[in-house]
Amino acid sequence: MTVPALRFFVCNGCGTVYADIEPPAACHRCDGERIEELRAEDQAFDYFTGQ
Repeated sequence: MTVPALRFFVCNGCGTVYADIEPPAACHRCDGERIEELRAEDQAFDYFTGQ
């Protein structure tokens, strides 16, 4: 059995970072729809530091 990898996404409107297996349809904080996946090397750092 394969477990899906956790991915990290950022809202370009307010900077909120999400950790999930799929990108959110919209930001839960500002309702922005400009969500993009963080680069692999920055993902965990940005999520846990609130960058």
